[in-house]
Amino acid sequence: MKFRAIAFDIDGTLYPNYRMYLYSLIPALKHPILALNFGRVRKDIRKVRPVENFRHLQARMLADYMGCSAEHAFALAERFLYDRWVTSFRGLKPFPGVRAVLDSFNHAGFKLAAMSDFPIQSKLDYLGLSGLWDTAFTAEDTHYLKPHPEPFLRLIEELECRPEEILYVGNSYSYDIEGACAVGIHTAHLTKRPVPGSKADFSFFHYSDLRDFVFSHSGV
Repeated sequence: MKFRAIAFDIDGTLYPNYRMYLYSLIPALKHPILALNFGRVRKDIRKVRPVENFRHLQARMLADYMGCSAEHAFALAERFLYDRWVTSFRGLKPFPGVRAVLDSFNHAGFKLAAMSDFPIQSKLDYLGLSGLWDTAFTAEDTHYLKPHPEPFLRLIEELECRPEEILYVGNSYSYDIEGACAVGIHTAHLTKRPVPGSKADFSFFHYSDLRDFVFSHSGV
């Protein structure tokens, strides 16, 4: 394998998962019913096919759980989960070594991408990682969440690489690793405990190890 592009999930991959839960705690405590049912919908919606308008379908499913109109559910989600919740991530810090590794990939000529289930641009700004990417988008833009193929197929298209030339880095085995593998993209699994019989090409927990793996398989 020889990589031309490295793509990353964000939540739990560029920064620790516990920080996402910590920053989500205050909004969740203020709106516990909304937060609980939104989590249910995000799990359920991964199984729906086809999807024509992700946000509106999500609102209708949320309305069913909450017993309100789709319009009200849509407004609540936009206000408290997409606007206020995202701003609570100010001060977010990446894993140690992330910026240095991304810079080394950039300097070596790799294309870089960020693709996550949630809207991401503000998070990249808060992490101090904006301006590094050849493409950055949310899976929602494709009307599907991972592990559906559509987000990964868009990644291939935007990077203008063959699937086997891309390495996707993520912390979720079922969403990131299995989703990317299903369309022929190579994978690196961020985990302390590698999955037995893992489909991932590489498992790691320190970003310096990821850097060494990429360079050793790319002739750099």
